Amino acid sequence: MDGMTGNIVSEAVGILIDIAIVSLVIERVASMQRRREWDFAYSTLIESVAATFVDIMRLLYVRTSPRAFSVNIDRYEEFIKIATLHASTLRSNIEGFATALTPEAHGLCRRTEQRLLWMIDRLAEPPRAPVTEERYFTLVNGVAAELITFSQKEGGRRYQNEQQAIDAALHSVGEFRGDGGESGTLNDLWRYRLNVQSEFLRSTQADSGVSVRGIRGDFDNRYSLGYFLLDSKLLPLACAILRSP
Repeated sequence: MDGMTGNIVSEAVGILIDIAIVSLVIERVASMQRRREWDFAYSTLIESVAATFVDIMRLLYVRTSPRAFSVNIDRYEEFIKIATLHASTLRSNIEGFATALTPEAHGLCRRTEQRLLWMIDRLAEPPRAPVTEERYFTLVNGVAAELITFSQKEGGRRYQNEQQAIDAALHSVGEFRGDGGESGTLNDLWRYRLNVQSEFLRSTQADSGVSVRGIRGDFDNRYSLGYFLLDSKLLPLACAILRSP
């Protein structure tokens, strides 16, 4: 009788161990799935924010750089439409991934969305001539700093690769030097940005067989994160130029 009881107890313990192991495996699989969903949500949001941010930077350069104004002012309405479309996509992604975000991340995304929408609204009317708008550059410089911190933490391998590509492009083109002196002008900075952008596209497209000349043809926002990282590095220079007498 005691032997039978012992066997029953042993079998029960074995079953409990098996259940515990299965539970651990299931929890592990579920955890990995949540991690994949988390990574996808954050990656998508970072790309959406970057696309909208780059749209606003384009508008600011067109408004403030005489060279960019003369070349692109006729496309200003198109740029506003693209920015509005990307902002709408950003809002949809924030709402769709709300359950995958921490409260801090959700708050940052919402705050960034509101600031970018505010900028689009303020920039909607094209100027008749280039205008100095230091306050707008200062605002987006602050937004960029927050987003860089967020992207460094949550951007994963994609962020690291894009950062390396932008750093390589900047190194290849060389340091910014203005034609009129060390500080330069927004025209100089715009030309420098286009040179770095071209080098970035050349290096990243070398082995892909794909040719995209600019953000206009980048339908899937493949390069928006790289452009954002470039703009985040140039914004302090733009602010310094606008502050200079």
